[in-house]
Amino acid sequence: MAFMWWVYALFGKTALKIAIVPVAACIYAFAAPVRRNLRAFYAAVGQRGRLFRHVLDFAWSLADKVDACTRKKSLPQLTVRDDAGGRAFRELVIAGKGAFLISTHLGTVEVLPALAKGGGRDKRDPPASGRDKRDPPASERVPHVHAFQQMGHDVAFTRQFATHLDTTALTLHAVEDIGVETAVEMQAAIGRGDLVLMAGDRVSAGSRAVLRHDFLGHDCAWPKGVFVFARLMESPVFFVTCVRTGWNAYEAHFEQAEGDVFDAYVRFLECETRARPDQWHHFHDFFSHA
Repeated sequence: MAFMWWVYALFGKTALKIAIVPVAACIYAFAAPVRRNLRAFYAAVGQRGRLFRHVLDFAWSLADKVDACTRKKSLPQLTVRDDAGGRAFRELVIAGKGAFLISTHLGTVEVLPALAKGGGRDKRDPPASGRDKRDPPASERVPHVHAFQQMGHDVAFTRQFATHLDTTALTLHAVEDIGVETAVEMQAAIGRGDLVLMAGDRVSAGSRAVLRHDFLGHDCAWPKGVFVFARLMESPVFFVTCVRTGWNAYEAHFEQAEGDVFDAYVRFLECETRARPDQWHHFHDFFSHA
């Protein structure tokens, strides 16, 4: 991980992505469980996937994640889908209000902080030449993000990532440290106009607090705490994905939660997954009944 960081720091993101190719090939060759779980996923979707390309694309997404959250050498062109959810989220940000976001492991949501550094735009924003350069588009006025991550997951990468994290736009919190006081702190953050982001599609290791719901024809486990948290925040709730649309381009999609948040989230993820199965970044047995 340290070597890969220095490749990026010295030569940039493109060089890092080139260096990643042989690393991904070695991982793929010795990761039989990953290949097995990806086959199970593609069977559930009803498609035949290119497994090595899937693993390589994930590795490249980590490079984009590192770049967007650290030195920002080559920020992606990030657009926001212009639909009801995107417009509602945009209006909330313009108004300076906070929200609770439930993210997914489909795509690379960590590139969102690139918006705060001018790396993205709303599809409706005029080009820079057509507006006062002193007045950035509304989509660049992104509030501070509080993101929760399992620090014990992928320890080597997480440690290296956290060491170089740019905290001006993003604060990383450990899922393992969540307590009663966390809810109070996050309510206060949302009250200040910040965004609080948790993934709704990964159960913490050893957790027994799960919900069950059908997904792609299988009964799957989901983290109960995330949806309890969403209810406690008493704020607007949005689902969000951020999928790659080109070599260095992404599109964010927001959908405002209505009704049963848990059921709506699973259906949202199922729809998005069927549209972009090659960006499914789960490599464990998601369809296990355990």
